Amino acid sequence: MKRKGFVFTLDALLALLLVTMFVASITLINPSSQVYSTYMRSQSKYVAEDTLLTLRTTSLRDLVPQNVVDGWISNGTLNTTLVTPDMSPLDIVTTYWATAPIFPGANLKHKAEVILGYILNNTLRNYNYELMINNYTSPYLRKVGSDPSKVPDVSPATLVLSGYAYNQTPRGYMARAYLTKAEYTRSDIFGIQRVLARCRYTTNYGEGANTLTVRSHFRLPDDVDIKKADIQLAERTGYQTSSFDLNGHSLGAGYHSDIKDYLTGGDNVLTATFSTSYGTDNCYELGYASGSMMYVNYSTNTTDSRFFDPTRRYGELYDVQSYTGIYYLNALFAPGIITGISLHLVTEGVENIRVYYPYGSNNYLIARRTVPTTGVQSVDISSSEIEGNLNRYGFTLDNLSKTYFGIVIALDAEWDSQKRYFVYDTSYRKRHLYGNGQSWIRIDYVPKTLTTPYSIPLSIFKNYSDIHYGGTCVYYYRTPVRCSKMSFSYTLPETAIPWYVDVWTAIQFTTFTPSSTTTLSENGQVFYNNYSDIYMIRAAYSQLNGSMMVPGQKNTYLAESSDVSQYGFRPGESRAIINYFISGYAGYGDVFPYLLQGQGTYNGYRLTYYYDIGEGPVKSTILVGDKTYKDISVDELKPDKYALDDAILRLFDKLNFKNDANPGEWKKTPYDGSQENPIDVGLPSSVRIDFAPMGNIPGLFEPITITLRVWRDNG
Repeated sequence: MKRKGFVFTLDALLALLLVTMFVASITLINPSSQVYSTYMRSQSKYVAEDTLLTLRTTSLRDLVPQNVVDGWISNGTLNTTLVTPDMSPLDIVTTYWATAPIFPGANLKHKAEVILGYILNNTLRNYNYELMINNYTSPYLRKVGSDPSKVPDVSPATLVLSGYAYNQTPRGYMARAYLTKAEYTRSDIFGIQRVLARCRYTTNYGEGANTLTVRSHFRLPDDVDIKKADIQLAERTGYQTSSFDLNGHSLGAGYHSDIKDYLTGGDNVLTATFSTSYGTDNCYELGYASGSMMYVNYSTNTTDSRFFDPTRRYGELYDVQSYTGIYYLNALFAPGIITGISLHLVTEGVENIRVYYPYGSNNYLIARRTVPTTGVQSVDISSSEIEGNLNRYGFTLDNLSKTYFGIVIALDAEWDSQKRYFVYDTSYRKRHLYGNGQSWIRIDYVPKTLTTPYSIPLSIFKNYSDIHYGGTCVYYYRTPVRCSKMSFSYTLPETAIPWYVDVWTAIQFTTFTPSSTTTLSENGQVFYNNYSDIYMIRAAYSQLNGSMMVPGQKNTYLAESSDVSQYGFRPGESRAIINYFISGYAGYGDVFPYLLQGQGTYNGYRLTYYYDIGEGPVKSTILVGDKTYKDISVDELKPDKYALDDAILRLFDKLNFKNDANPGEWKKTPYDGSQENPIDVGLPSSVRIDFAPMGNIPGLFEPITITLRVWRDNG
């Protein structure tokens, strides 16, 4: 079965191990209850599958706080004669289940359900669940108050494991191997949100030209080694003048193909100044246009997925100043199930604060505040207020959890539902939204993709030339200026854990009131189909079901406009990033007669291997385990005899995700990590491969079936 991405949270005690992501947003799909119910059932199945996978591959020590583990050891729940905290919960359960008849007074089955019950209760807080072991269940293995008989169409996930028979031969060793760091190369798109203001602050022809200033921050890992970088700075109108400053380097509007030397690790600041000196009524609003974005390709050792979380990246608001009202569109996305949206805004010189939820070509008012124009004002808009107002219009947070969505912050600006565009207060005064961490949008959500300390965040970049345009196109002097279709394809590695797709889109519209519709889909699965959004700058989505973001096969994204005369996609100005994870972890494998080569003399390896991150095979060494070390090369490993050798090659097989000579066949030569078959991440000398051995393992006997059902009250 191909690996499906799933998201679940742990409580605060476990948050250091399974990353809980925060601050985000997403756009609505057709709010049909039947479609959504089907969607939620499929999500519940992914939840169940990935929960079982975690319980099978992650050690108990990594899932449960140390004080709880110590308590279980002291009270006998963890019988260290039979099991260890380095075993996974399901390895512990199968050991207890298989040996329970031999020790009837030890109450091992009850101890197994206590352990599983604790973990399930903390990982599946937002779900109902029931776990069965060989058709046995108990209140410990079921959510309190849940009744699976009332939800007959719940799809279960099942895992068949081999049990361990106590004191039987053969006995031997098992090992798992894992990384805590890895050097890798990834690409990122930093999309620039659309910020606009009125061109003039007077109705007199040719007078009162406004100036709009936008200061935004782009944060890169501190240890970044930048390989390539460029930026596209698109203008809302040709009647404006624009200037930009990136970390002290002056830029003009348009495309800049090489800004690598302008960027640095950590915080990067882009300041944009928009104004107009044109005395013309053609200039209605000025500022950023769709298609504004920065691309960076870099290497880093940073593997904490929270750093790359789109909710963190786009939750911090820009610093904005204008002498008229301000329109600030935040195209947001959370790769998971949204549980709350809240805002904190710090302003000065602003009187009316309005917050809108845009959907299609309409904007729905979801919050409003009136504040004094003198002095600095702080405004908080709660999650309950936003959710309540969304519900009034027929939208729910669950509806928002499918793709990108917008939050419009209108400062002394208001949506005109008759004219279908924003009108600006043009009274002359300086208006200021304080950014750089002082104002933000926070979106809490339950992640959809399981991440662990061993998850390596990677990406596939689709450049301008990789995006294809077709259907009907509108031409200007034989050059297409907009087309009705835009698409691209990509293939995830077989071992990929899908995260999300991020498309920063350049569009063109000819009317503020288009009757055209826009359809967005992947592999034929539609996730948006409604009126065209004239302010659209982004489309993002995660794996909504098993037919999307499928590892090991070609996946195709398609955007279509029903009427290109009103609305279309600007050729050559859109880009995309496909984000996924590779696991730097190989769990316990088979039982072997020996742990490692030179056992008794050595406790680990000084391993020579090869990696290739885009510049050809590079020879390197890494320490495995503890000293004293045996010097050994990948080619000298013996995965049929030694548990550690097998674990290393299973780990390297996961890290060899681009051009593996024999994918999934770690026991076949050329081994993963050899010169002929290098892995795709570098392992710095400061990083070790740690391994956790298990010795004196009993032989395997009859299989044990674990079944997990997960559902929500609404099915």
